[in-house]
Amino acid sequence: MARIAIPVVEVSAPDGTKSFWAAYSIPHSQAVAAVRQKIPADHSAELSVVRLPNQWRPDDVSPGDIIQLDFDFLSSRA
Repeated sequence: MARIAIPVVEVSAPDGTKSFWAAYSIPHSQAVAAVRQKIPADHSAELSVVRLPNQWRPDDVSPGDIIQLDFDFLSSRA
Protein backbone atom coordinates (compact mmCIF):
# COMPACT_ATOMS: atom_id res chain seq x y z
CA MET A 1 0.00 0.00 0.00
CA ALA A 2 1.32 3.45 -0.89
CA ARG A 3 2.10 5.90 1.87
CA ILE A 4 -0.07 8.98 1.77
CA ALA A 5 1.70 12.06 3.15
CA ILE A 6 -0.50 14.29 5.27
CA PRO A 7 0.46 17.93 4.74
CA VAL A 8 1.48 19.89 7.83
CA VAL A 9 1.04 23.67 7.80
CA GLU A 10 3.03 25.98 10.07
CA VAL A 11 1.02 28.97 11.33
CA SER A 12 2.74 32.06 12.73
CA ALA A 13 0.90 34.56 14.94
CA PRO A 14 1.81 38.27 14.93
CA ASP A 15 3.55 37.82 18.31
CA GLY A 16 5.87 35.18 16.81
CA THR A 17 4.28 32.07 18.32
CA LYS A 18 3.91 29.11 16.00
CA SER A 19 1.45 26.26 15.73
CA PHE A 20 1.20 23.28 13.43
CA TRP A 21 -1.91 21.99 11.67
CA ALA A 22 -2.47 18.75 9.78
CA ALA A 23 -4.68 18.85 6.69
CA TYR A 24 -6.15 15.35 6.60
CA SER A 25 -6.87 13.98 3.10
CA ILE A 26 -6.27 17.37 1.51
CA PRO A 27 -3.70 17.72 -1.29
CA HIS A 28 -0.53 19.61 -0.42
CA SER A 29 -1.44 22.21 -3.06
CA GLN A 30 -4.65 23.07 -1.17
CA ALA A 31 -3.52 22.59 2.45
CA VAL A 32 -2.43 26.16 3.18
CA ALA A 33 -5.68 27.62 1.81
CA ALA A 34 -7.70 25.15 3.91
CA VAL A 35 -5.84 26.08 7.09
CA ARG A 36 -6.16 29.82 6.37
CA GLN A 37 -9.94 29.39 6.61
CA LYS A 38 -9.48 28.22 10.23
CA ILE A 39 -7.05 30.86 11.52
CA PRO A 40 -7.34 34.63 12.13
CA ALA A 41 -6.59 36.89 9.19
CA ASP A 42 -3.49 38.41 10.84
CA HIS A 43 -1.75 35.00 11.07
CA SER A 44 0.47 33.64 8.29
CA ALA A 45 0.54 30.06 7.06
CA GLU A 46 2.96 28.01 4.95
CA LEU A 47 3.70 24.36 4.30
CA SER A 48 5.99 22.98 6.96
CA VAL A 49 8.98 20.68 6.66
CA VAL A 50 7.65 18.81 9.73
CA ARG A 51 6.35 15.35 8.82
CA LEU A 52 3.95 13.19 10.72
CA PRO A 53 5.18 9.72 11.67
CA ASN A 54 4.06 6.89 9.37
CA GLN A 55 2.14 5.19 12.19
CA TRP A 56 0.12 8.33 13.04
CA ARG A 57 -3.59 7.64 12.69
CA PRO A 58 -6.04 10.34 13.76
CA ASP A 59 -9.08 9.32 15.80
CA ASP A 60 -12.56 10.38 14.68
CA VAL A 61 -11.28 12.38 11.72
CA SER A 62 -12.99 12.64 8.36
CA PRO A 63 -11.40 13.52 5.02
CA GLY A 64 -11.06 17.28 4.72
CA ASP A 65 -10.65 17.90 8.47
CA ILE A 66 -8.04 20.36 9.70
CA ILE A 67 -6.41 19.27 12.98
CA GLN A 68 -4.28 21.49 15.20
CA LEU A 69 -1.32 19.50 16.51
CA ASP A 70 -0.08 20.06 20.03
CA PHE A 71 3.57 20.72 20.78
CA ASP A 72 3.81 17.62 23.02
CA PHE A 73 3.12 15.50 19.95
CA LEU A 74 5.76 17.28 17.89
CA SER A 75 8.43 17.32 20.63
CA SER A 76 7.99 13.58 21.26
CA ARG A 77 9.18 12.91 17.70
CA ALA A 78 12.67 14.32 18.31
